[in-house]
Amino acid sequence: MNNRATLASFVRDFEKYGEQTVVVSRNGLRLEATSYQALASLAGRFSAALEQRGVHKGDRVVLWGENSAAWMAAFFGCILRGVLAVPLDVEGGPDLAARVAGDTKPKLIVGDTTRLAALAATVPRIAFEDFPSQLALIQNLEPEATLHRDDPFQIIFTSGTTGTPKGVVHTHANVLASVAPIEQEVTKYLKYERPFHPIRFLHTLPLSHVFGEFMGLWIPPLLAAEVHFETRLAASRLIGRIHSERISVLAAVPRVLDLLRDHLLHVFPDLPARLDRSEGSSAWKRWWLFRDVHRLFGFKFWSLVCGGAALSTHTESFWRNHGFVVVQGYGMTETTALISLNHPFHASHGTVGKVLPGREIRIAEDGEVQVRGETISNLSWQNGRLEHSGSEWLPTGDL
Repeated sequence: MNNRATLASFVRDFEKYGEQTVVVSRNGLRLEATSYQALASLAGRFSAALEQRGVHKGDRVVLWGENSAAWMAAFFGCILRGVLAVPLDVEGGPDLAARVAGDTKPKLIVGDTTRLAALAATVPRIAFEDFPSQLALIQNLEPEATLHRDDPFQIIFTSGTTGTPKGVVHTHANVLASVAPIEQEVTKYLKYERPFHPIRFLHTLPLSHVFGEFMGLWIPPLLAAEVHFETRLAASRLIGRIHSERISVLAAVPRVLDLLRDHLLHVFPDLPARLDRSEGSSAWKRWWLFRDVHRLFGFKFWSLVCGGAALSTHTESFWRNHGFVVVQGYGMTETTALISLNHPFHASHGTVGKVLPGREIRIAEDGEVQVRGETISNLSWQNGRLEHSGSEWLPTGDL
């Protein structure tokens, strides 16, 4: 069982990791690094700012901006105070943002300056760029006294929302149940991770989505890992960052893996012939046969974590046959990310892995996958209030 009482425990982990780097993000042409301690401090300052502004447990705060340390600090500051974060998709546009703000009635909106400028000035706001000057130096890292694992902490609206918005509401328990089996498994391998520390993730996903949150907020602290954010998805840029910043793991949706595959086929025209010759070879022999590909990425890079959509078996085979580990998961917003997951050291071909502990799966008569368990959200936000689901089984819509 996971011994974390609430998600506020992650902020204590940030303090424990001190000056180790947690985030590397782009500011113009420069890359800026933020330490775990600095992230905890900024989250504490945002937490104190919420108190000063009279934003209390159960109130809402909208987050609308690119992935950054400031985004993460605002998110965890909300968690500390029991405030519901409302992360908006950066691609959603001002119409969606206005509809969501109208329905959730936030006490505060934070985000990138350019995005905040697109919204009517009817709600107090702070730009991420102004956090250093606008947030008082006082910190409050103590969680709200009544914070409980069954409390809701965020409302996620999809970018495709039209008309009256409906958001999926997650509780602390939903995420803790999703993270617990991963954390328990990770502890078995931490001693083997030490020679390769720090593990660095190149994160190409929006933090406003559950897969992006999982790979950017919940998994890295289990390893004291670094998260390197990248939004410009040109193949040469991604490979350049993977090599120069000694990235270990790429977190991406399938189209990014397709993009990188096509780039490699252009750079190394003989790859298809070499792939044919490698059939049946051992992992080490394949790695040697494709050592030029590994040199291009850098020899610390070893894994691709893929989710958000179905990965074709052709693309999966391409990367596996080059000696890379491909980790796939299956889940959705309503399941707080994961239903099933491939084990990175025991990954099987052509599968999204085994159902994780704490989830139950059944197949309906029409073949639809249905799931239940503590990770399943049974709350939604609609018409200005929380609504409870009437069924313990979630119909996924997948066959």
